[in-house]
Parts: sequence; structure tokens; C-alpha cells
Amino acid sequence: MYPFLFQIGPIPVPSYGVFAAITLVIAMLAVRRVAAVEGRDPQETMDTMFWSVMVGLVGARVLEAVINWERYFATPGGLKLLVFSTGVFLGGLVAALGYGAWRFRRTGLPVLQGLDILAPVAAIVEAVGRWGCLLSGCCWGTPTDLPWAVTFPELAQHLHRGLPGVPLHPTQIYFSLNGFVLLAIVIWVYKRKRFHGQVITVFVALYAISRFLLEYVRGDAERGFVLGGLLSTSQLVSIGLFAVAVAGYVVLDRRHRASGEPDWKPAAPLRAATARGGRPAPRPRPAAKRR
Repeated sequence: MYPFLFQIGPIPVPSYGVFAAITLVIAMLAVRRVAAVEGRDPQETMDTMFWSVMVGLVGARVLEAVINWERYFATPGGLKLLVFSTGVFLGGLVAALGYGAWRFRRTGLPVLQGLDILAPVAAIVEAVGRWGCLLSGCCWGTPTDLPWAVTFPELAQHLHRGLPGVPLHPTQIYFSLNGFVLLAIVIWVYKRKRFHGQVITVFVALYAISRFLLEYVRGDAERGFVLGGLLSTSQLVSIGLFAVAVAGYVVLDRRHRASGEPDWKPAAPLRAATARGGRPAPRPRPAAKRR
């Protein structure tokens, strides 16, 4: 476990922050490619996605602070812990989607089309960012005797209250693998996309299901529980997100079928968009008239 990778003068740089930066770079490259496929301006779309990710990082910490209010605001040095915390991904997802929708509307990009572009970004954040959680030692699992169990050192137990020094489920790796699977599904859905909003609703619904199930092997009790401990906070949020995503998909699908409009078609094949460095496909010139 390496909660801090290096120092810049007296300031230690947390592993999670380094992985967040790596994740952001990968996500922006993905946005540039998908924006070309959608026929949107890559730079404008990347700007929106960048700030959506930034707002998501804040939203993740806001939900973390709400769940563990006493730890961060009633304990000396609590605010410093909040700054270096990884936050709650669901809080970041909701914040990023909300801000993204507002920013898309303001810049003239159809909201549902923009949220579809945001779907692979969210999957990448989950897939890559969780390795920062593993190095930090947070978001640990329940005790297990499985051969791939992980045991965190004493340093981790000092940094994270309640972390036991026994073999645990490597939930950080489970979440990362889940992110990669969701990314593959998002790409598969994108190739078969028929209407705007289809990709993001599928992603949110599947993430809600997988997050609900993975919560059962989470061992960090401080993430919060509701209904007398029956569900974790994340499970409750997942139920709400799943309901909204499924309802959204059904409504959008019916609206698309009733409209009689043709199915969505990519502005450029994925490979062609990559070859052009993410620029939108040039429109074909009309044939010259014969005189």
C-alpha cells in the first residue's frame, strides 16, 4: 500500500490524486474520440467533460462528508482527511451527470447526446480510479479466506479507522474490473445505438445493479447505512438510479419508435475518427452540376 507516492516540498502527493490525474487524461482522450463519432466539436465537448469530472470529484466528497459528518467536522484535522479522501463514486456520478446536463444545454449540445458521451468517461473513472483506492487502502472488503484476499499493513490501519489487519475481499479490484466490463458494454451499445440517451441509461442501470451487489462484500462500515442497517447508503442511491434509468430508457425508446425518425448513425466510424485525431468527419461535397 502506498497512500502517498511522492512529495513536492513539504506536500505529500496522495496515490489517489495521481490516479485521478491519469484517469482524467485517459477520459479526455476517449471523449475526443467519441465526440468525433457523435459529430460534435471535440474541444468544446472535452471542456464540458473536464469540468464535469471536476464537479464529480467535489460531489464525491460532498456525499462522503454528509455520510461521515462527525468524522470530518467534529474531529480535529477532519477537514484535512476530507481533502485526501477518495469520496463516494455515486455522489460524483450524480454531480457529474447533473452538471454535464446543465453545461450541455448551455452550450447548445443536446443533453441526452452529451450524457451518452459522458457514459464511457464514467466507466473509465471507475475502472482506473479504483486502483488509487487500492493503494490508499480505503473502500476495503469483508474478511475472506479466498486465495486472492488482500491484507493491508499497519500503516493502512492507522490511516483508515476500522480497517482490520486480516485477509479481506479486494473490493477495489472488483470495482475496477466492474468498470472495465461496463466500459466494454458501453462500447457495444454505442455500436448499436438507435437514439440519444440509450447509452447513458444502459450504463446507469447496469452500474446501479453491480454497485448494489458489490456493496455486500464491502467492509468499511463508515460508508453509511439506512433502514436500520438493512441497506448501505450507496445501495439506496443505486435503487433510485436504477429506477430512473430504466424508466428513462423505456420512455426514450417509445418516443423514438413513435416519432418515425431514423435510427442514430455515427458521424464517423470509430477507426476513421481515431485516424483523424478525433476531428469530426468532413461532410461530403455535393457533386458538381453538369452544364
